[in-house]
Amino acid sequence: MTSRFVPIVLLAVVVTVFPHAASAQTVTQNKTSLVFEIKNIENLIPFITLTPDEQKVADENNKQAIDSTNSEILRAYLESKNSPLSQISDHILQQDNWKLVLAISNGESTLCQHQRNYNCWGIGGAWDLKHYDSYVSAFSDVSHIITDKYIANGADTPTKIVNRYVGHPNTSWVLAVNKTLNDLNSLPLQN
Repeated sequence: MTSRFVPIVLLAVVVTVFPHAASAQTVTQNKTSLVFEIKNIENLIPFITLTPDEQKVADENNKQAIDSTNSEILRAYLESKNSPLSQISDHILQQDNWKLVLAISNGESTLCQHQRNYNCWGIGGAWDLKHYDSYVSAFSDVSHIITDKYIANGADTPTKIVNRYVGHPNTSWVLAVNKTLNDLNSLPLQN
């Protein structure tokens, strides 16, 4: 079969198999181009219904892919700030109010660059600084503290938190925390 008959045979097959959905256009300029458009594709491909178990697996796989992507985005941000918290980006994303907790660490310790005993938030104050055994345990504890003692009582912004958290008005602390919150809110994280 010669090469000039291939398009004709292909056209005949498509028109025979999909008589209601195929159309061809030809352009004559030393070459002939065939363009096919399949209409009503939803009638040609059956709708696939997943069982509840299959849907659960698909949802979990999708969530894992999103979590992995978000973790990489957060890790890259924290690495760009030279934060040791980049090591636990997976854990951070699983915590309540993680953005505020992370932002407070910027106001207190420049995202954990200047800390003692994994305490990047100054929990306990200068005289009774709480000691943690890891960034994971510290972040989890601070997340609970912020959620239970501040957010639950309506203190959900740096301006509302500062007097109680720091002990006095502190404009530079509020600016540092808000700067990090703005950075985190601008990251291309998926829900």
